[in-house]
Amino acid sequence: MKKNLGLILIVMIVSGMLSGAVTIKSYAAETKEVKKETIVGKTYDLGEKDAYDISKAQEVKDSAKRLYVEGDISEVSTQNGFLCYAVKSDNLKIFVDDKFGKDLFEQKDSKKWHVITDKSKTVDSAKLSENIGSGAIIVQTSKDGKTWVNMDSEVDIYNKADSINKRVVAGEEIEAFYKATNVQLTNGCYYRFIVAYKLEREVEPSKVLFVDVKKTEEKERIEVYQFYAYDPSVDKKEQLNKKDAYEFSDVKRVESKDGFKNAEDISSDDPHNDWIMGRFYVSGYTSVKKDDKDIPVFLKVPGDRAALWFDLEQQIDKCNGQSDIKVDVISDGSDIHFGTPTIKNVGRGMLIIRKINKNNKKERQIYTNYLEASATSGANTRVDLFEEGDYEVALDYQLHYDKPFVFKTTTTKTLAYRVYFEFKIRNGNIDKFIRRVDDNSFVSNSGIAENGFYIDVANSQYLDIHIKREILTDSMDGIVEDNKFSGMGKEGRNYTDEGIYTVTISNSATGDSESQRVYVGKKDIMRVHMKTGMPINEINELLKEEGAYIENDQIIIPEPEPEPEPEPEPEIEIQNDSESVGEENTDGNGNGAEEKKNKTENVDEAKANAAEAKETTDSKKDIATQNKTKEKKSDKSDDKTNSKVTQTSNEQKNLDEENQTKKSPSGVVFFAIIIVVGVALVVAYKNKERINSMIKKGGDDK
Repeated sequence: MKKNLGLILIVMIVSGMLSGAVTIKSYAAETKEVKKETIVGKTYDLGEKDAYDISKAQEVKDSAKRLYVEGDISEVSTQNGFLCYAVKSDNLKIFVDDKFGKDLFEQKDSKKWHVITDKSKTVDSAKLSENIGSGAIIVQTSKDGKTWVNMDSEVDIYNKADSINKRVVAGEEIEAFYKATNVQLTNGCYYRFIVAYKLEREVEPSKVLFVDVKKTEEKERIEVYQFYAYDPSVDKKEQLNKKDAYEFSDVKRVESKDGFKNAEDISSDDPHNDWIMGRFYVSGYTSVKKDDKDIPVFLKVPGDRAALWFDLEQQIDKCNGQSDIKVDVISDGSDIHFGTPTIKNVGRGMLIIRKINKNNKKERQIYTNYLEASATSGANTRVDLFEEGDYEVALDYQLHYDKPFVFKTTTTKTLAYRVYFEFKIRNGNIDKFIRRVDDNSFVSNSGIAENGFYIDVANSQYLDIHIKREILTDSMDGIVEDNKFSGMGKEGRNYTDEGIYTVTISNSATGDSESQRVYVGKKDIMRVHMKTGMPINEINELLKEEGAYIENDQIIIPEPEPEPEPEPEPEIEIQNDSESVGEENTDGNGNGAEEKKNKTENVDEAKANAAEAKETTDSKKDIATQNKTKEKKSDKSDDKTNSKVTQTSNEQKNLDEENQTKKSPSGVVFFAIIIVVGVALVVAYKNKERINSMIKKGGDDK
């Protein structure tokens, strides 16, 4: 048991370490947390000929858990009595559980309820193009949860269990049964899924002429699933300010719904002359300019949210106020410019938006039945939020026109039209971040990243990155810069080779550029250069001539130490009692004057020798002081100054030998004089006592 616990702990620790290592750069990859939520619906039974009319349905206790949703769902709540999902735009898919209800479809006991084939084509108010078969699913949406619009459908669902979640919707493979659109989630949308199928079972047979006749009963069953979904990042209170928005509204006549091609101006006799279906607006930008093809380029800065809006100006059943002109329902159609296949159930208007990124990758969104399901007459409907990219937008629709004819008769015409425009979204600023590869920390300008760095441009797609790398090389003048690389850089790439990098980010949309220098490596001279901005040659000169050294990325120049105070001169006290002694030593022999002369000569010679000794001592102190200062400087200089220190030491040695030579005879003479003077003082003192004794004795005799 203990071994198992130890193994578990080791696995947990290693997993934590690995997860930590993996998440070092996890900020750069946008992760989506996909959640799965089962939608709980309601089951209703109807009579066998009720055409699945919901108003006639009777709720039963059978469960309804056929559908589930997946997406980046941040919250589940309720909205006006509907189950509500807060989910990021373009990230909500609806799936069918192909195992649910399978027992009804595969039931072998004819006396129990089982699914049978239904050849009708009507479910509630929806008219299908094919028979219901083994079952049908109708997709409806609503802007208020009351008025429902048919958006999509699928028939014979039990026989399509293997492909039911791999459908093609609006010409696009969605890998699900249905996918919520950006327009729906941006504005908030109510959804209703109606599952319809017919059940049958055998009952007691009846007898006709004593013959048992098989008898069955049938009923219609529907399952209803409803919910509301929205993008919580969109401010629902935000309103379009048309004064600060850019308008697109030009409409052209095209050949037909099959391709919506060969656009031409609308003639004066066209029923669409002199009025428009609606206007598109782009808002949420800071400024706009035109490129060389006269395409608007919208520049946004942090805080801007570029959005596309549509203002429907007509009643789609009474365009331009005329009841004989209305938006027609297109059963199937295509758009040749966008390369769409033939799309079923185009409905009343098809909106296509295509984004082209910097790598020319194209992504399109197709919104069928747009004018009926998404747009609202007299209201500004937000279509989508936009990031950087090149965009193309087209609204394809068809008018049903009852043209007056002779004798008050009319002829019906269907005419196709198209609104098409292009625009670009660009970041108007330069967001760049230089990050260290080891811990993702930011590097400031002229900063140091010892182990390397990478460039983060905060998802700006249209910034140009230029890299220049310089290194240090040895030369006759010391360490100098050498340009090793200059060219285009790439976001996210690691730059780890030693050198000074100059990173220049330029914005072609505005013409602005910014540069930043980064040092990769550990050389002290380069670190000083980056921190102080001092040129390399000046750093070399300081280190060579000034005896400086580097500490904490700074050049330290030590202050010279103050010279020591000179030692006090030796004082030689000579007691000059020769006069008094001479005067007192005047015996009859006449020896006093000669003794005084000898003493005076000895004193003068002693003074001269003392002065010479002082001069020698001072000279030695000066040399020692100079050597001491040079030795301290030499300790903090580089190896190149060692020869100078050696030379100075040899000179000092020669001076010491010379001074020693001078010192030896002078010292002997000096000490000899001291001895002579001392003896003279002793003799004088003895004579003085003797004379005093004789004087005293003579007085006594007298």
